[in-house]
Amino acid sequence: MIPQNNDLSPAELDELLSAVLPDIPGHRVLRLLGRGGMSYVYLGIQESLDRQVAIKVISPLALQDDITLQRFEREARTIAKLQHPGIVGIHTVGRADMGLLFYAMPYLSRGDLSKRDLRDDEVQIIGVLRALLAALDYAHSQGIVHRDVKPANVLFDHDDRPLLTDFGIAISKRDRSRMTGAGNAMGSWAYMAPEQARGERVDGRADVYSVGVLTYEMLTGSLPFHDEDSMALALMHALDPVPQLPASKAHWQALIDRAMAKQPDGRFASARDMLTALDRIALAPRVAPEPTAAAPDSVASNKANAQPVQPRASQVSARPAQARFARWPLALGASALALLVIALFAVLWPEPSEVAPPRAAPISAAQVSAPVSPPTIATPEVAASPAPEAEQAVSDDAALATADGTELAPLESGSIEADSGATDSANTEGDDSAGFSVPTLLPPGDALLLTAGEQIRRRRLTQPRGGNALDSLLEAKKLLGADARLTRLGERWLAAMQPYVAKSLAQGDDAAARRMLDSANALDQGLKLGKTEAWQALQDDVASVVRAQLRQALARKNIDALHAAKQRAARLGIAASVLEPEFSTPIITARAGGSLKHGGTSMVLARLPQADRPGLAVLPSVVTHGDYAKFVQATGRGVSNCLKRGAMVSFRDRSWSDPGFAQNAEHPVVCVSLVDAQSYVNWLSRRDGVQYRLPTAAEWRSVTGVSADAACGVAGVRCLPNGTAKATAGTVRVNGVSSALGNVREWTAGCNGCSTHPSVGLGWRDGAPNNRKDGPLKADSGYDDVGFRVVRDVALKEVESR
Repeated sequence: MIPQNNDLSPAELDELLSAVLPDIPGHRVLRLLGRGGMSYVYLGIQESLDRQVAIKVISPLALQDDITLQRFEREARTIAKLQHPGIVGIHTVGRADMGLLFYAMPYLSRGDLSKRDLRDDEVQIIGVLRALLAALDYAHSQGIVHRDVKPANVLFDHDDRPLLTDFGIAISKRDRSRMTGAGNAMGSWAYMAPEQARGERVDGRADVYSVGVLTYEMLTGSLPFHDEDSMALALMHALDPVPQLPASKAHWQALIDRAMAKQPDGRFASARDMLTALDRIALAPRVAPEPTAAAPDSVASNKANAQPVQPRASQVSARPAQARFARWPLALGASALALLVIALFAVLWPEPSEVAPPRAAPISAAQVSAPVSPPTIATPEVAASPAPEAEQAVSDDAALATADGTELAPLESGSIEADSGATDSANTEGDDSAGFSVPTLLPPGDALLLTAGEQIRRRRLTQPRGGNALDSLLEAKKLLGADARLTRLGERWLAAMQPYVAKSLAQGDDAAARRMLDSANALDQGLKLGKTEAWQALQDDVASVVRAQLRQALARKNIDALHAAKQRAARLGIAASVLEPEFSTPIITARAGGSLKHGGTSMVLARLPQADRPGLAVLPSVVTHGDYAKFVQATGRGVSNCLKRGAMVSFRDRSWSDPGFAQNAEHPVVCVSLVDAQSYVNWLSRRDGVQYRLPTAAEWRSVTGVSADAACGVAGVRCLPNGTAKATAGTVRVNGVSSALGNVREWTAGCNGCSTHPSVGLGWRDGAPNNRKDGPLKADSGYDDVGFRVVRDVALKEVESR
C-alpha cells in the first residue's frame, strides 16, 4: 500500500505524475517521454555517473495493494539481474517519494520497432528475430517469461542493434504465489497467446507465440487479427486460423503457423527451437521481393488500436511518425469487466499442462551470428476441434467413428472427458469439476456463461442433470436476458451436438437422436436464437438422412421402405413440409395393362392416372350374355325391341335372351338398347361400390386401337357371317383388351336427351356386301349385332401409395 504520508489518492497521484516531474533519488528528471497503461517513462540523468537514463515509474493505479507492490518490486529486482546483450538492462530499482516504485535503464534514442517498416527487408527482419529469440531464450533459462513481446518493447541502440526491453510484467517461473490474482491477464492483447489471455500460468511458449505475431506483422505491415474489442480479439487468436501470407512471403508460413499454434504443445518448444527454424529461412535462396504497397488505412487503424509499422529512417524514406502500437492498458484488479473478459476466454481452450517444456541451455551472443546447418521447420499438425457430444451416455472406452473415419471422443455423462486429441489427465480425477473454476468476483449470470463454456468443451451438453451446458445456458438466460454471448455459446453448443446426432442416425439409434434434437429445440427456444445457422445446419443434417431414405424408396418403388422413412420422420419430429417434395411424392403401384378388381368385376388398367387427369380401367371384353343375365335376374329388367341395323322392321320375337341365332354365356349380349346398357352400368356401380360408365368413342378407339375407317376384309379384319362368337373374339391388344372387331359393334356414351346415337367398331352384319351401315341408332332400341362394354375412371390415389 502507498505510504500514507500524503493526502493524495492513487488516482490523484497518477494524474499528478502526468503533469509534475517526480523526485527520483539519485536522478535528475528532465522530462516525460511517454506513458503506458501501467507506468510513466521519464528522461533523466543518473547523477552519480552523469549519464542519460530512462526512468520508469509504476503507476499508482497499478499498485493499490501490498501484494501487487511486492510482486513488481521483487520481479524488478529479479529482472535487474538479467545480463544479456539483447536485453535492455536495469541500472537501479527503488522507491521514490510517496512510495512510488521506479527503475532506471539505459536511454535509447533510436526509437522502437513500431516506428520502422521492414516489410521489404527480410534480412533485417531475420536480424531482429535472432536478437529477440536469443534474448528470450536467455531469459527463459533464468526462469523469466517476458509476457509482453511487442514492437514498442523492441528498442534500437546507437549502433542500431535491437534490444528487448520492458520486462515490467514478466513473471518468474519460480514464483508460484500467483500474486497476479486468479483470472487476470497481463500483456498486450494484439500479441497475447491464448492461454495468457485466459489468465493461466504461462511459460516461454507464450513469448514464442508473441514473436510469431510480431513476425507476421513485420512481414506484412499489419497484425494477423484485428478487432477493437479486446474479447473479440482474444477469441480470434484462440479460434481463427493464422491468415495466409502473400505468395512472396509464403516461405515464412510454416514458421509462423507453428509459432502461433493455438495450444502451447503445438508451438516451438523453446525460443532456441524457433531460432533454429529461422536459420533455415535465412539460408534458403530468395528471389528479390516486389515493392510492397503501402499498408491500407484499414490496417492502420488495425481495430486493435495498432497502426502500420513506420519505416526505418536509415533505410527507407521518412514517413510521418505515428503511434502505431498503442498500448493496451489493463489496471490490475481495478476492473471487474476485465476479469469477466478473461474468464470468458477460459471457456474456449483446454487446460494447459503445468509441466514446462525442457529448458535448453541459453544461447550465447556468438551463437546468434554463427552460421548453422539448415534445419527443418516442422509444420505442426492442426489439432482437431473439441469433438461434439451426444446426449446419451457412452462408456469411457467407446469411441464413435465418423463417416470420414475420424473418431469422436466418447460423450460425458458425469465424468470429465478430455478433448479429442489431448488428454487432461490431471484434471479428470476426484471432483468432476476439477480443472476449471469460476472466478468468485463474477456476477451469477456471467459465471454461468463461463461454466457453460467449459461444459461444452468437456462434452457435458445435456448430462449430468443439473451440471450440463444446456441447463447452465438456460439459467443464464433468465439472469442476463438478451445477451450476444449467450447466442455465441448457443451456436457452439449446437455445433458440438451436430456430429453426434448424425452418428446416432447412421447407427439407427433414432431414440437417442430424437432426444438430442429435443434438447436442441429447447435450447433454441429458451435462448430465442431465432433459428441460427448452426440450428438450421443440425436440422438440415437430420432431414437429409430421411430425405435420402425417401428418395431411395421412391426410386425402387418400395412402398414398405417409403412408409418406414415416413415413420422415421415422425419419430424424429421432422415436419412433412421439411421433406417436400419427396414426402408427398407417391409410388405408383399399378402398371398399364395391369388388373384392377372391385367386387366381382376385373378390369384392365388401360391408362395410368396422372395428377391432372384420371386413369381409365376397361373391361377386357364386351359384356357377355351371362353377365347381363345376372343383371336381369337381379333387377327384373324387361326386353327392348330388337332391330336389324338399317331396317325399319322390328323383330319383336327377338330379344337379348334369343337374338335369332345360337349364343351361350360367353357370347356378347346383343339386342340391348343404349338405355338398357346404361341401366346395367348403374346396377354394376351399386353392386361394386365404384362408378362405372360407358366409354366415349375416343376412349374406345384408344383402348382397342381400331381406327374409324376399319372395314371387314381389310388389313386382316374378319367379320363373322351368321351371328356372334365368344366375346373375346376380334383383335386383341397387348394389354389384353379385345376389340370385338367383326363380332359386335358397341354402344358408346351418349348425349343427354339425344334420341339417336352412333355406335363404334364392326359387327358380324358388316361383313355382307354393301351391308355396312354407319348411321345413327335409336337409343331405346336394341340391335342384333350391337353390344357394349364398361369402363371407369381411376383416381391417382387408387394406384399409388404414400
